[in-house]
Amino acid sequence: MSSRLMQAVLALSLLLNTFVLVGFVYSSWISPPAFERHMPPPLPPGTRPSPVEMLIKDLGLDDGQREAIRAPMERYAVARRERFREIQKLRDQTAAELARPQMDMTQIDGLIDRLTRLRADQWKESLHAVALLEPQLRPDQRERLHVLLAERFAGAPPPPRLPGGAAAPGQGRPPQ
Repeated sequence: MSSRLMQAVLALSLLLNTFVLVGFVYSSWISPPAFERHMPPPLPPGTRPSPVEMLIKDLGLDDGQREAIRAPMERYAVARRERFREIQKLRDQTAAELARPQMDMTQIDGLIDRLTRLRADQWKESLHAVALLEPQLRPDQRERLHVLLAERFAGAPPPPRLPGGAAAPGQGRPPQ
């Protein structure tokens, strides 16, 4: 090989290595993290959909089904808003108690217990609303409802494992 060809190959190798290093530095230190790039804009206050509203949207109800559940869902929405106001009042009271120089732990314990009861009641109320929704569903929607409930309320079961601890085919990380 001639010395000119060797110099050209080394120069190209140096250029390629430089581009790799610059890309590494950019992706590691300069570019924003992935969670900052793909986050949707926040919802305006008071417009966060309830778990039941999200289920209804995901089930794809037709107009007749929506009309049949309108009255119970409106009652559910009113009760949910009222319970949310109560929860917010308790959170404010708890924050005020925590801001005091001498915290009264008996007061804080009572506030936390009441807050926990309100959240549990809200969860129960959401499940009661879903129970009112279920008779209006077609069989395929009912099956989808139970899958969604298992995923969202109880957490989805872990994927099945093969002997040796490996994930079953199609159950691991998606290909990249």
